[in-house]
Amino acid sequence: MALGPVGPIPAGPNLLRRPRPITHARAYSILLGVTFLWAGNFPFGKLALAELGPLTLTSARAVLAVPLLLVAARLMHGPLPRPTRADKWAFVLISLTGLVCNTTMWYWGLQYTSPINAGILGAGAPVLVAIAGALWLGDPLAKRHYVGFALTMGAVLLTVSHGSLEILRTLSFNKGDLIILGSQWAWIAYSLLGRATNSRLPILTLQAGAHVVSAVVLLPLALLERPWAALAQASAIGWGVILYAAGPLTLGHVLYYKGVSVVGAGRAAIFMNLIPFLVIGLSWLFLGERVYWYHLVGATAAIGGVALATSK
Repeated sequence: MALGPVGPIPAGPNLLRRPRPITHARAYSILLGVTFLWAGNFPFGKLALAELGPLTLTSARAVLAVPLLLVAARLMHGPLPRPTRADKWAFVLISLTGLVCNTTMWYWGLQYTSPINAGILGAGAPVLVAIAGALWLGDPLAKRHYVGFALTMGAVLLTVSHGSLEILRTLSFNKGDLIILGSQWAWIAYSLLGRATNSRLPILTLQAGAHVVSAVVLLPLALLERPWAALAQASAIGWGVILYAAGPLTLGHVLYYKGVSVVGAGRAAIFMNLIPFLVIGLSWLFLGERVYWYHLVGATAAIGGVALATSK
């Protein structure tokens, strides 16, 4: 499962130890709350990009998320183990393909396109992962998977063309849409490496280590954006989005896997499929974004394609 910078992270072994069982009703409430959290990153990220650069946003998120993840890992899994060579490689690979490439490119693309377009284009990420998984890991494919691929491709073309045949004919696409699509290739690597890693660390510990590496890599790169000036002048909205991304957004992964452990990955995926529609609603509510027919058709086609392409 994956939805670019806001969706589920690849699951490793020993996901989470549940200190006490939770009911199905509570699990569904948790998953619905996490879905809203992740969908909110699209309009809120757009607001923050008016004040902060993509490298500044991603590096600040990584730095602030590290202590939260380390504390959460310590509370959930006990004392932190000494990482093995395989663990260190996993930290580096997940960091470079995740926060460093995927999330930074996502924020970069969001500067030039609407959060609605970004939400629809990002919804197709699991299909790209399914295709790459079949090519690289030998995952089996059935006819319904190919139908799902075609539906999702249609949704992508409809979104990037804004429903215009002229845009398709002249290939005059929005730069931001193309960057968002480019970020999905980093997400493919992120998802497949998460499955193929030899690390036996719990997902929280693995993500904490990856965030440490991300902070080390991104902080020097963020200097290109003169973050000291932007952060000093940032409004409460800019700082609020940084804290939102580092705190609730990051710890949403913990809550997500709590829900998965109770209701299963298949039922949890239903909630993730709501994200494009929630992005449309939240973008209209908070940003006054105009919603066009191709947004609604594209979101529906993308979700239908994902459901078919990722079905067992």
